[in-house]
Amino acid sequence: MLRRVLTRLTAALLFCVFFSLSAFAQYSGGGSGGTSTGTYTPPSGGYKSSTGIAIGAGAAAAATVAYLALRKPHIVGCIEPSTDGLKLMNEKDQNTYTLDANGSDLKPGARVELRGKKEKDTSGKLTFRVSKVSHDYGTCKQ
Repeated sequence: MLRRVLTRLTAALLFCVFFSLSAFAQYSGGGSGGTSTGTYTPPSGGYKSSTGIAIGAGAAAAATVAYLALRKPHIVGCIEPSTDGLKLMNEKDQNTYTLDANGSDLKPGARVELRGKKEKDTSGKLTFRVSKVSHDYGTCKQ
C-alpha cells in the first residue's frame, strides 16, 4: 500500500515539475497590455545557472528517495527441503534463510530470485518472508 502511494506521489510530483518548467520556459514575461513584438528578448540580468542546478538536484534527490523507499530486498539461490519447511542459501551473502512462502509455489530443487522481507524469528534464525517470485532460473545445477 505504502509502495503504491509513494509511486503515485513521485509520478505526480515529476509530472508537475516537468510541465511547470515547460510552461515557465514558454512564458514571455509580458502582460496583457504590453507592446510585445513576438520576438524573444532575454532578461537584462541574464539567467542564473544556480536555479537550474537547484531544480536538477531536487529532482535527483526525489528520484533517489523514491528508489530507496520502493525497493525490496531480494535473494537468489536454490530451494532445499529442511525439517522446518524450505530453506534457501543466498548466493550473495551466503546466509541460509528459512522461507515463509506466503502462498507462493516454491519447489525444492529450483533456483529462484525471491523478493520479500528479511527477518529473524524468536530463536534468532534468519527467515525470509516471500512476497514475490521475481525469476525462476530452472533447476539447480549440482
